[in-house]
This record gives sequence, structure tokens and C-alpha cells, in this order.
Amino acid sequence: MERERSRCLLKDLLSEARGNNGRAALTVGAPGMGKSALINEVQTRAAESGALVLTAVASRAEHALPMGVVSQLFDTVELSPLQNSMLSGLLTSARTLSPQRWTATSPTPGTTPIVEGIHRIIRSLADRELVVITVDDAHESDPASLNYLLYLVRRAARSRVLVVLGDGHVAPQMSSPLTSEFFRNPACSLIHLTRLSAERTLTKIAPHTPPDAVARRASVLHRASGGNPLLLRALLEDDGKAAHSRQDDAAPVAGQAFRLSVRYLLNRLETPVPQVARGLALLDSEATPGRLDRLLTLPGGTAAQALETLGAVGLTDSGRFRLEAARAAVLEDVPVADRAELQCRAARFLYGEGAPVAAAQLLVASGAPADEAWTVPVLRDAADLALRGNDVRRAITCLRAAQNACATDEQRATVRAELARMEWRVDPSLVLGHLNALVDDHRASRLKPRYSVALTAFLLWHGRPRTAAELLTELTAAEDGLPDDCRARLRITRAWLRHTYPALGSQLPDDRTFDASMSLTGGIGVGNPQSESAVLLDALRTAGPTSGALKAAERLLQGTVVHDSPVAPAVAGITALFRGSRLNQAAEWCELLIHRASDRLPTARALFLATGAVVESRRGNHDVARQRADQALSLLPPAAWGVALGFPLSAKVLSCLGSGDRREAEACFAVPVPDEMFQSLPGLHYLQARGRHHLAERRYHAALGDFYACRELMASWNLDVSGRLPWRVYAAEALLELDSPVQARGLLTAELAYGKAGNSTPCERERAQRLLKRLEAANRFAATSDDDTAKHALFEVLTPAEQRVTRLAAQGHTNREIAENLFVTTSTVEQHLTHSYQKLGVRGRPDLVSLLSPRLTAH
Repeated sequence: MERERSRCLLKDLLSEARGNNGRAALTVGAPGMGKSALINEVQTRAAESGALVLTAVASRAEHALPMGVVSQLFDTVELSPLQNSMLSGLLTSARTLSPQRWTATSPTPGTTPIVEGIHRIIRSLADRELVVITVDDAHESDPASLNYLLYLVRRAARSRVLVVLGDGHVAPQMSSPLTSEFFRNPACSLIHLTRLSAERTLTKIAPHTPPDAVARRASVLHRASGGNPLLLRALLEDDGKAAHSRQDDAAPVAGQAFRLSVRYLLNRLETPVPQVARGLALLDSEATPGRLDRLLTLPGGTAAQALETLGAVGLTDSGRFRLEAARAAVLEDVPVADRAELQCRAARFLYGEGAPVAAAQLLVASGAPADEAWTVPVLRDAADLALRGNDVRRAITCLRAAQNACATDEQRATVRAELARMEWRVDPSLVLGHLNALVDDHRASRLKPRYSVALTAFLLWHGRPRTAAELLTELTAAEDGLPDDCRARLRITRAWLRHTYPALGSQLPDDRTFDASMSLTGGIGVGNPQSESAVLLDALRTAGPTSGALKAAERLLQGTVVHDSPVAPAVAGITALFRGSRLNQAAEWCELLIHRASDRLPTARALFLATGAVVESRRGNHDVARQRADQALSLLPPAAWGVALGFPLSAKVLSCLGSGDRREAEACFAVPVPDEMFQSLPGLHYLQARGRHHLAERRYHAALGDFYACRELMASWNLDVSGRLPWRVYAAEALLELDSPVQARGLLTAELAYGKAGNSTPCERERAQRLLKRLEAANRFAATSDDDTAKHALFEVLTPAEQRVTRLAAQGHTNREIAENLFVTTSTVEQHLTHSYQKLGVRGRPDLVSLLSPRLTAH
């Protein structure tokens, strides 16, 4: 029955009782359904009307106290001395009888005089005024009190008495004496309070919700609370605190009030319902009535009845908790030590039931005891299943629990290696904590070869190439006895070592099985992407970015995108296009890879973004390059990048310099980088970017040092990477500032020669040509210092905008006057003057005025 109808009915019963037509009502409802609130409302209404209200609350704890509830009824009423004496004697007599003498169905010897005596006192009170008697949780009454209450109900019709009793069962129990009496007695009303309807829920929340959101929010809260008024009030309290930050159709916030309400409901439900609720919380999605009966050792069918009760209360729907917060609250009520024991017991049960993933979840929660031999295999199997479902984070959780449960060093080594492979995908810095232990495991022969090969890749990434080379040498010596897939991985790792650490890689023998001249003709893109990327890298190292290599890179990238392959093959393909100055193609592939990587794990996304940042910085797309570099660096902490940190940092520095943000470029060099990075390919990119930054800050000697370091490293590595690192043109610029024109000319000539071969970008070639013009003009000016023609040639080194600004500056105008004259900002004027000073080789305005004749500046 809805609450409004119940209130109206009780109001009518109160009116009838006042007219000497006594009535009784039994309100039945599960905990939280509003039964107590309804009884309290009756008490308030009766007291306001002048009635004498006698109240009591029955409790299971006082079940053994005869007439305990009846004595509560008289606690707040004033009786005459005679009535007091009579009541005291009756209660004393009742408590001398054995509990077996009190039954609710029929009187037994010695009980009738006591019951009739108490009733005479009630009748005497009702003769003077209306008496309203309420007993909440009457089903918990002691047998003696229940005996009298039923006696009173049967005689209520002939007095000015209203009796309202509360029964905390989910539904009326026909086997209960209370229900039976109220069901058959025409003077009695039976009120069954059930869950709120959706419409009633809407009415309840309307005062607490904006009008335009009431309907949507009511639907959400009705599903979450199951229509239980107590749970609904708790959700309104918790959810209201977050109303400003959530959508109207978002799941409600279930906080402290909700958890306390759940625990209250469970404490009010009869055994074994709370027990079944705990079992359901443990088994979760794997729970069935049969499994719950077996787990809890209950008679068949018990769990099914308990689940019906939980559903009627509103905590569950279709045998599952409506909210995860409800499931958590059920387990919170169990002491920590007992909870761990229950979780382990449930895990063992699920393991036997053939549910390894659910068993693993419970083992993780319980701490996975090491004395259980079956726990590690279950956790590893669950990790493998999670990995197949692309849930790497769950796999990591399972493997961490398995590592704590390992009983032997060999078992621990295997789990540690598997855990490192999983953690790498989320954050490579997590692997740092395993490296030394894994190296020890390898040297103690506790690692399988495939894990040792993976270990070498981790060592290369984190700047330990010599240890990696030692392991690779040992593995190569035993290569003939390795499985085919392990041999392929070993060869791939050697190819990446040769590519990333050229000096150390040159000491390793070439893999003759990778015949680049044959593989690049058509095999790339149809086989194993990892093996094919190794073929491509070796071909780039030995023959350079030939047309065959570039075509193979395209085919490899096509296969990578279609089949969602690992990151390394895609990076190898982009590297080939980058080295071949196919920057537009490389940029298109990067765009596609970044777009498709949105659902990948952080390491993969970060690597694609860093690769894209390097490509875009070389193309001169500074805003895009900076955005991608920042995104890459935000996905992984600096420690996670290892030696690869040089790539995103160098790309960000160049993009900042290109957009004029020298302060942010400077900040990049505050990020600590590993020393070993300068022996790797990313170190070259970092050195070149740092040199460019020194050049922008007019630290010409420092800039030249970095550019020459690039040259020396490439020479020692027998590596020509001018196409990727245009250091010559910038070194020539530094040399010009240091008054070394002959050396500058040699570098510029070489740069232009490389440009003709397609190894530089148009921007770099234009910069080199402009510097050569400046150098030639300076030479002519030096030969004929008084000749205006030479000065005019020198002046033509500047761009048209720079010429206009320089001419006005030489005439004596201030920066503000120049800006107003040319309709530009003052900062633009300052930038043009800075560039002009550098190109003309002057230090400031005085040198500019003396350099340019009045006739030229007036021109």
C-alpha cells in the first residue's frame, strides 16, 4: 500500500476508535520501508488530538523478559496507587512463570488472570479517554507480551482503543499469530508497505531537485534505491553534495549515509539473509542460489529465499546488488581478518567451481596466502585471460598478488618477468624496480629464454646497453637450441640495439638471415611485423633510405594500422620515411596512428605522440609538434622514458624556439635525462635541439659545441644522419657570429649539396641560401666599405618586413614610433630588429646607423 493511503486509513481508524468503535492495525514492511515513520505519525496525530498514547518498541534482545513490552506501555502513564500496585503484582506474577507457559495461540494455567488483570487497567484508562497503543517491531515481542497484545486486539472493537502494531517482516507471514489474527478479525486492518513506485519516487525527490531534472533524476534514483525509502533518503543526502558536478542521468553518489543505511538494513533482517548477502558480495557476478547454498553450507533453497528478501528490500535486482557501494558496505561490516578468511574460502570455492577469474579477484582482495599451492596458477591464468581481453591493469593486479604468493625462487622469477611485461605497457618506470632482480634471475638460469630476451629490451630502454649486450651475447651463443619464436625475438632485439646504440651495436655480428635485398622487394607487410621491422632497420643501417626501403616502410605501416600491431613496427616504418625526408607521408601515418591509438595503453600512445612530435617539428609545424610533445610527456613521467626521453624533449624545444617561446624551451633542459642517452640515437636529437637553443640565446660557443658533438658521434658511429639532423646550417650560423666565415661557407656548401639529394627540407635549404647571401654580401661590403652598392647588397639579406623596420630604426625612430608607423606591435618590431642585427652582424642601433649610409636608409 502506498504511504498516503496508509495514512488516510489510520486517520479513519483513529476517528472510529474515538467513537467507542475500537480498531487495530498491523503494519507489515521490510526494514527501511517507512513502517516506524508511519507509527510515529500515528502517535503524533493521537497526542495532538488529546488521546492517551502508550508506546513500546519490541527488541530481540529482550525476548527473554516476560511482559517486557507491556511494562514499556505503562512507563509514561500516570496510574492510581491501586492501579500501580495491581500492575506491579501482575508483572511480578508473569515473570515467575516459565516461558513455556506463555503461548500466543491459547491460554495456559496461570496466564489468564494476569492477562485479564492487565486488560482491566487498560479498559479503565479507555473509560476516561481514547487510548492509542503502538508497538513497533511487535513480532520481536516476548511471548508474554505477545499473548496480551493478541488478547487486546481481539477485544479492541468494544472499547475506545486503537492498537497499531508494526511487523518487520518483508511480507505478512501467515504462520505468524499476529498475521493470522489481523487477517481474520473484521475490526483489524492489515497494511503491507512495499517499495516506492517510480511516480512516488519522483514526488519524494521533487523538493530536492531542479524542476528540469526531476524526471531524469527520479529514474536514476529509483533504480539505485530499489524504491526503499530509507535508501532513497540516504542517496539524496549523499548525492546532493555532488549535485553541482554531475549530469542529471549520471549514477548517484553513494557515500557514508548510504553505506550506513545498508548496514542498518542487514542488521534488521533475520538470519540467514545477512549471511547470504555476504556470500553474494563475495561471489558477485558468479553467484547463483545453488552456489550460495554450497558456499555457506545452507539447506537447499535457503539462498533463493534470502535473495528474494534482499530484492524485496531493494538492495538487489535479479540477484545482483544494485550499487557497488551496497556490495562494499556488506563486506565492510565484517572484521578485516574475518573478511580475508571469507574471501580466501570463497576463492577456493570458485576455483573448484571452474571460475578462475572470479577466484583470482577474491585472492587479490584477500592477499593471496602463500601456503596455498593453487593460488599462483589461478592468478596467472586470470592475468592471461585479462590480457586476452585487453585488460592489462587487471592482469597487473593479478600478477602482483601472484608475486606475493610465490613459494619458490623459480616461480617468483617467472611471475616477476610476466609482471614486468604488463607494467611496461602502462608505465615503463615500473619496470625499473624489477631490472636487477631479473638480471640475477637470468644469471641463475631461473628465466625462460623468452623472458630473458624481453629483459634485454627493458635494459636497452632504460640505458643499460652493456648489460643488455652481455645477455644478448649469451643468448646468441645458445640460439640454435631456442624455439623459433624466441629466435625471432632475439634477432629483433639485436636489430633495435644496432639501431639505437650504433657504437655498441656495431660490435654485434650481422644477422645473415635478414637479407634486406631480398626481404624488401615484396615480403614486408605479409609476415610477422616485428621481424619485418628488424629487416627494415638493418636495411636502413647498411644501405640507407633507398627507394626499396621506403616502399617497404609503407607496406609495413599499412599492415600495422590494419592489424593493430605492436608499436615497434610502426616506429620503424616512420623512422624510414623520416630518414628518407618523406616528411609529409610520415606525418600522415603519424596522424592515423595517433587517432587509432586513443584506446591503447599509455606507453603506446606516448610513443606514437612522441614520434609525431619529432616529425612535425622537422616539418616546421610548431604548434602541432608542441601539443603532441606535451601530450606524450603528460602520459608518462620522465623516469618512464629512459633514453627515449630525448625524442619528445627535443621536439618540444624546437617547437618552442620556432614559436618564439624561449623560456619554455629553457625549461625543457631542467628535466633530468640519463647519461647513457648521449650514447644513443635520441641523444643526437637532444644535442641538436640544445645547440639550437644555445644559438637562439646567442651562446654561440655552447651551440657550436653541441653541433660538433653531433658530428663527432655520427662519425664515430659511421652514421650519416644529416637528413634527420640539419646541424650544419645552424653550426654555420654560429660560426658567422664568431667571425669564422671560411668554416661557415664550407658547412653551408655541404648542406646545400645534401639538400640537392633530397636530404633536407625546403626551410633548411632556404636558410642555408640566405646565410650564403649574407656571407657574400659581407665579403663585398668588406672589400668596398664606402660603396653604397655593397651596402645595398648587404641590406637585401633582410626580408622586406625587416628592411622596413631596419630603415626606420637607422633613421632614429623609436620602437614605438616604428610600430605606429607600420601598424604592427612593438614586440614584432623588436623581433625584426633582433633578426636584422644577427643577419647584418651588428650589435645594436649605433652599429646599424654607421653601417648603412643615410642615402640607403632614406631609399
